[in-house]
Amino acid sequence: MHLKEFLLSKIFRKHVAAAILLTIVLLWLTILILSFYTHRGESLAIPDFTGMTMNEARQVAKKMNLRFELEDSVYKANRKTGTILMQKPGAGHKIKSGRMIYLTLVSSVPGQEEVPKVTDISLRQARVLLESKGFAVGKIEFIPSEFNDLVLEQKCKGISVLPGSRLDNGATIDLVVGQNGGSFETFVPNFTGMTMDEALLLLKSRQLQFGTILYDASIKNQSDSMAARVINQLPQADSTLLIPAGSAVNLVLSLSPKE
Repeated sequence: MHLKEFLLSKIFRKHVAAAILLTIVLLWLTILILSFYTHRGESLAIPDFTGMTMNEARQVAKKMNLRFELEDSVYKANRKTGTILMQKPGAGHKIKSGRMIYLTLVSSVPGQEEVPKVTDISLRQARVLLESKGFAVGKIEFIPSEFNDLVLEQKCKGISVLPGSRLDNGATIDLVVGQNGGSFETFVPNFTGMTMDEALLLLKSRQLQFGTILYDASIKNQSDSMAARVINQLPQADSTLLIPAGSAVNLVLSLSPKE
């Protein structure tokens, strides 16, 4: 039989049809198996592990068939040692059963960071640089100077800190800032209803700093603290009363709005 006759024969057409059908069946089976293997369409909302101990997180993860791994530990003075500080992915993200979640734990021992040089730059630049290194900006003292808004000195616990020295991560650094002419006084704005981030921005814009930050009983974890809003402040808001620039304002935050 010639090739052309074979290609046009009924037997060849049957073989081709059978091969196509077999290919379709194999593809369908492959997709079906992969669907079961990857739990297609099944997803879980990640719970909020922040504030939990490792044992508590382990129990929750086991019930939901999730896995987690300790990725890092960070010292935070205002957080309970041994509790979870952060998680990746964050709470509420949809993932499939059995996937890995990476946790950061609150360490009992602060690490140390090298203090950057923040003198001879603006207050805003100094604040950004210090916070990027893990330090907190403490008191801001304004003194008369021909160099306006320039950081003249950096201190920790009242002692000058040299660039390159090492301090505990999260240590508070006070700044002495020059101010050329103008008023050394400012008024206290109304922070009621603001989140912590919004209040901090307003404090900076008014050349004030935060003092004591208190959270009421409605705050249970980090997510709550981020969503909380100011319900009280000291000194009280008063646009007619001037106070020294750099003064501290104490804030009270809650999830429940002030009536």
